[in-house]
Amino acid sequence: MAVVMGMSVTSCMNGDNNTQVNDYPIIGKVKDSMLGSFTFTGLDGYTYKTKNVVSDAVSFYSGDYIIAACSYDTEVDIDHSTKTVNVTVGAVEKISGNEVSPTTKEEDTGENAMYKSNRGVYSASDYVPAMMDNYNLLMTIRYRAHEKRDKHSFRLVYYTDESEMKDKTELKLYLRHNSEEELEKEKGYDIVYRSFNIYGAIQTYYQLNGKYPTRIVIETEANTSDATVPEKTTPVSMDYTFKE
Repeated sequence: MAVVMGMSVTSCMNGDNNTQVNDYPIIGKVKDSMLGSFTFTGLDGYTYKTKNVVSDAVSFYSGDYIIAACSYDTEVDIDHSTKTVNVTVGAVEKISGNEVSPTTKEEDTGENAMYKSNRGVYSASDYVPAMMDNYNLLMTIRYRAHEKRDKHSFRLVYYTDESEMKDKTELKLYLRHNSEEELEKEKGYDIVYRSFNIYGAIQTYYQLNGKYPTRIVIETEANTSDATVPEKTTPVSMDYTFKE
C-alpha cells in the first residue's frame, strides 16, 4: 500500500546531507482548524502542525481526512519525544466526505437505478485499498478526465438485502463514478485518494451475522479502453479485521 506515512523521508531529501524535505504528501485526520491554520494526525501517529496559513484549509473541520504536501527540516521541525512535526503546507485536499449509500439489489438494477455511474474508472487497484480505522476506507482511484477534478464524484454503494449479506464471509461494496465533464474531452488521466466512511455497511453486516466480515470486496467499473461504463465489474479485495 503506497500510502505515505510521513516519516520515511530519505527519498524526498535533496542529497545525503540535506535535512530539508519538500512537498512530501501526507495523509491524515484533522484535529483542529482555525482560519486556514490546522493540525492533523498522520497515519504514522505523528501530529503535524502547520506553520503557514493555507487558504484551501479554511473549510476544514475536525475529523476530515486530507492529503497535504508538507515541507519540513528533519533536524529542526521534528520532535520525536512528542511525535510532533511543524510543517509548511503547500497543496492540500480534503479526501473524505464521499457518499456511501445503502440500497437493495433490485433498486440498483436497470436504467432507473438511483446510483448508476455515467463514467467508468481506469483503475482502482493501482494500490490495495486500506482501512485507516475500523470504518474509514481509503482508496486510490485512477480515471479519465479533462481538466476539472471537482467535476468528478465517487460513491460507494452497498446492498442491505439479507440475501446479499447474511452468511457471507465478505462484505461487498460497489464503486460508482459520475462526471459533469464532456465525455469526448476526457482523454487525460487523474489519480486521487478518496476515503469513505463505511460504518453503515459494517454495522448492517454485523447485525445480520453477529460478527464482522473478514474481507471486503469492492466491485469497480474499470475500463482501460475509454471513459465509458463497462458491462462487467472488476473486483478489488482486501482483508478486514475489526479492532476492539
